[in-house]
This record gives sequence, structure tokens and C-alpha cells, in this order.
Amino acid sequence: MVRQMPLEFVFQCLFKNELFRLSWGAKNAHGEEWERLSAEFEARLQRMQRQALREGWLQPQAVYGYWPAQSDGDDLVLFDPASVESGEPLELLRFNFPRQLEGDHLCLADYFAPLGSDMLDVIPLQVVTVGQEASDRFDRLQAAGDYSEAYYTHGLAVQTAEAAAEYLHRHIRRELGLTQGQGKRYSWGYPAIPELSDHRKVFDLLPAEGELGMSLTTAYQLIPEQSTAAIVVHHPQAKYFSIGESRVEQLMR
Repeated sequence: MVRQMPLEFVFQCLFKNELFRLSWGAKNAHGEEWERLSAEFEARLQRMQRQALREGWLQPQAVYGYWPAQSDGDDLVLFDPASVESGEPLELLRFNFPRQLEGDHLCLADYFAPLGSDMLDVIPLQVVTVGQEASDRFDRLQAAGDYSEAYYTHGLAVQTAEAAAEYLHRHIRRELGLTQGQGKRYSWGYPAIPELSDHRKVFDLLPAEGELGMSLTTAYQLIPEQSTAAIVVHHPQAKYFSIGESRVEQLMR
């Protein structure tokens, strides 16, 4: 499904602490310095939000969908939804998720019903972007020598993409009828699923290229840059974790 997201509603999902500290450079500010910067950034944010709403250089949109799925060891097997009623689900593809080598030995596949069981599980996937214009605006500001405004533009675009991902995540949780705190969102490139090559499989399932005009670099990075792709795990015991090392490092052991 394709979903247009009203920018004013997406802004309501913006995490200001991450924007101010991580994207706008106040990471180490405390006390009076933090109070001063926070007030300064709040005024800037309101101005830039009004500008973005007026000029349209932030255009959050997304594609998402649900697939029947089961786990097979460390693999998550996705089936063709149209084949489920036949009683013989047709495998579409697999995501192979890394497993922790220490600690609880967690793997995302553990949170899904196993292959061969009587229960078919469900896996939501989402791709979100704020559009190419945000990157183009950053490039124009850089070319004009307005490096400060370019810096703040880039930071707001990155955090708006994350806010859009959160907005859609909440929508998916509502559609699935999940309880408060249930339905963790995991993005590729982060600790639990660090390998970006799975972006290609996500694009094969969701029309991110045709509907959103997105593409992948040779290293499987998302274009436009201010975009995210994620999986939502509905299991009530799902939690965030790190595998500690990349999949390549695991395979070399």
C-alpha cells in the first residue's frame, strides 16, 4: 500500500531531543548551555517547519505491506499471500538474520512461528522517504556557500524521515491491533540487522522504486538519503539487541 503522510502530522512524531542533540550538534550541551541552545533550536525548528509546509521541500510518503511468514532456523520465510488459501503457501523469498554469538543468542527469526507449524505468522515491511527535494535543497545551499543553513536542513530532513517512519509504524500497530509497547521496529543497518543488502529484497516486495521514485546505491544504501526501510516484529517479547559484529565477520569465524 502507498501512503501519503501529512507533514504537519509527521512533525508531531519528531523526536526533538534527537534532532537537537544528534543532528544539530548539541550532544554534549548541559545546564545553561543546553537551555540556551534548546530555546534557540526550538525557534529555528518552528521557522523551518513553517517554511517546509509552505515550500514543500519535505514530502513524507511511504509504501508498506503485510506478508504471511514463518521462521526456518535463522531465516524468515515470506510466502505469496495469494497462495495461502490453497493450503500450500508458495515461498517468495527469505531474510537471513544474524544471531548473537553471546548473551541470549537472539535472532529476529526467533520471534515468528516455525516452518511447518499450523500457524502462519505475519510480517509488516515499510519504506519511508521525505523525497528528493530535501537533498536537492541541501545541495543548493551548499553550492551557494550557506553551509549553516545546509547543515540544519540536512539534520531536519534526517529526523523528519525518522518521524515519518514512526508515524507509519504507529499506523501499522493500530492496523494489527497491537497493545502498548508491542510491535518493535527494526531498520537495516542497525544492530539487530546490520546488513544492507536486504534492502534489495524489500524493494522487490514493495513498490518503492515505482511509487516513491527511490533507488539503491551499489552498496544498497537508500536514495534519497533521507529514507528508511524497516521490519515490524509484533511478538510481545521482542526486544532490541545487537549481534556484536557484522554478518561478514560471523561467516569468517
